[in-house]
Amino acid sequence: MADHQAIPGVSLTSTITPHTTYVNIVTILVAGMGSFLFGYANNSIAGTLAQTSFIEKFLTGSNATSIIGGILGGFQGGGLIGAIIQAPISQRFGRRAATGTAAALVTFSAALQAGSVNIAMFLAARVICGIGAGIVITNCPVYMSEIAPPHIRGMLVGNHAISIVYAYIFSSVVALGFYYVEAPYAWRLQYVMLAFFGLMLGASLFFLPESPRWLCEKERHDEAWIVLRRLHQSKQDPEAQLARAEMAQMKAQIESERSLPTGYIHIFRTPHLRHRAFCCILVWVMGQSTGILVIANLTPVLFGQLGFGTVLQLGLSIVWTTVALIGCFINAALMDRFGRVKLLVTGGFLCSSTLIVEAVLQKYYLGSTNKTGINAAVAMYFLWILFYGSTIDCAAYVYISEIWPTHLRSSGTTIGLVSFFACSIAYTSPASEGFATIGWKYYWVMICVCLVSATAIFFVLPETAKLTLEEIGERFGDTVVVHFGEQFETKTNDETPVANGTEKSAPELQETVV
Repeated sequence: MADHQAIPGVSLTSTITPHTTYVNIVTILVAGMGSFLFGYANNSIAGTLAQTSFIEKFLTGSNATSIIGGILGGFQGGGLIGAIIQAPISQRFGRRAATGTAAALVTFSAALQAGSVNIAMFLAARVICGIGAGIVITNCPVYMSEIAPPHIRGMLVGNHAISIVYAYIFSSVVALGFYYVEAPYAWRLQYVMLAFFGLMLGASLFFLPESPRWLCEKERHDEAWIVLRRLHQSKQDPEAQLARAEMAQMKAQIESERSLPTGYIHIFRTPHLRHRAFCCILVWVMGQSTGILVIANLTPVLFGQLGFGTVLQLGLSIVWTTVALIGCFINAALMDRFGRVKLLVTGGFLCSSTLIVEAVLQKYYLGSTNKTGINAAVAMYFLWILFYGSTIDCAAYVYISEIWPTHLRSSGTTIGLVSFFACSIAYTSPASEGFATIGWKYYWVMICVCLVSATAIFFVLPETAKLTLEEIGERFGDTVVVHFGEQFETKTNDETPVANGTEKSAPELQETVV
């Protein structure tokens, strides 16, 4: 193994206090601009479908329901393509390059959407937008997981989902504001804003470092060490012991995996990797079967079906997304304490139970004058999003990005997000037509799949909370070259919790780790 002269010796048997630096937190927050861009690109259509100016231009014909299905499905189909091409871009050129590609595609597509002169042009632009969005939603949690310290990785990487929901809220507020613009171009302003955020994401790349794990994989160890030291060095750890230990473990693990084969065929032929792939697929089969994107993209329309006017449709959508944000903060706070798997399973059953009640209420009160029944149906939408946000939203993104070894993390996360978009296409494309024809019965399609997949998650997914990215591999049967155990002991009498490294280094690291 090549000696890394930039790092002086460090003992993994020393006591190291876990900490999170201001620089690390700010870097995660800036990286969340990519997550925000996905959320705005995805949810911008929700407000657009309620805009009178858009309806008058594109949705006055008898095929309006089919056009809505095409708009929703086109974006998700583009997202599927983006999720697939993200892996080769990210693996070859780096995580920052993948984000930059996404920013360029979304900005270009936003200009096309804002300038669309016919529905064909708008549909094509939504597909391109989906490709960029698919790249960034796949790449962001990978990047965040690779720079976050293990003791609060769940909370920090949860910023991915939180930023998406921030975008949902902002998009909903903007849609309501643009509703009062009395001009035929009012609906176009939503996509002018999208172009602005695409440019903002591109500019943010000047402030973001490359992933140290990707740098290490490319044998750019000096650069990786500089990034790690910048992220983790603090007054509490002036010698950057945490960064040194992480660098030693990361370097050893990547070197041990360097000769291993890559690619999707290898993943599905190898039992412990196939297990990971199945876990990723299962997480988003369950996640999408809660109905999240169906409801998120159609909230104004669904509120309209319950008898509310356009202003109330858009206003209730703002409140709905705000409740989603509250749920995300709860989810991020609970993940590292209770674990990802328990939250995912609990969320699957809670969301299904709420949708069952929603379906029953709509069966008896949709289209009626019974205000109590209609208000109860609205309340179920809010309770449902609180359950989803508090249990699934953050945990799902964190889990699928952290269970893969470095050399397969982009490809593995892609498998999870392909499941995300494939299920989204299956549910959102026919949703408008489904609600128009079979109404409340459409919920049962999602409920049945959600209950089965949530049960499967309980038995199939191993827990990953508080483990380093390298140590998570042991839960799937991998060999970990160096252990950096972090076992937190809560002390009384005002003693500070400490993280104890309990394992010795591997023989081949003796040149790097003393």
